Amino acid sequence: MRLREAKISRPAFDRGHAQWQSVPKGRDGGYDIMVTRNFVILSDETHAQPQSEPAGQETATGRYEFRVWPHDTPKAASLLQRYWPLVGAERRTDLYLATEHSTLRLVKLRDGKRLEVKSRDHDRGPLQHWTHHAYPLFPLPRTALRTFEKELGLSSLMPDAGLSPAHFVARLGDMAPAILPMAVRKSRLLFRKGSSRAEICRVSVAGRSRLTLAIEDPDLDSALATLNALCLGHMPNRSYGDVLGRRWLAATPAPLNSHPLN
Repeated sequence: MRLREAKISRPAFDRGHAQWQSVPKGRDGGYDIMVTRNFVILSDETHAQPQSEPAGQETATGRYEFRVWPHDTPKAASLLQRYWPLVGAERRTDLYLATEHSTLRLVKLRDGKRLEVKSRDHDRGPLQHWTHHAYPLFPLPRTALRTFEKELGLSSLMPDAGLSPAHFVARLGDMAPAILPMAVRKSRLLFRKGSSRAEICRVSVAGRSRLTLAIEDPDLDSALATLNALCLGHMPNRSYGDVLGRRWLAATPAPLNSHPLN
């Protein structure tokens, strides 16, 4: 993996709105430069690693999550780079299927290939608790399609919806036109300490870019300790569902120009 350093500006912000900044263009023409000053970033050839689960396997796991979309680069970014082991780096584009219910149930195609559904249940303090359901790789068996329909309370999809991601999005759009597909490009560094995982990520949507940091942990006490150690607890916890949900988009004249924090 080729590494290089870059200096880029911070995301635009004001007190009332978290505004998306036009994506900075690097010297090589790349649009996925990572986070802040003197930051090691990914080369343009680096892509997400394939999922490790077998193609026919469905998985469901629960974890506590805390995600921020900061104005200034927070102290946590420095703490992670200094003291946490770096365990991965990736660039990928996820296709989110956003609705007004995305704050509680978030549907996406990971790297445009694998269907995943996240459901938010019982929050604990500042932490959100999400259960992740990862479906088999396409083509989806009919049993997986029926499970997805039941999970989202949908009528029966056409049988060919499971043939490919393109078929799936097209058939889902026919049945539920309120769904808004949104390509979300991510360049991120992954860190791990104990059971906690953290990320520093540059997110790009529709030509605009934001910095986000997140922690996730299946253990509540460990998650709270990590949140305290990284000095993030005073910031609002906003998931991708919060940011991409319809009620945030409806408040703006242009998609993802800004979204209210309160």
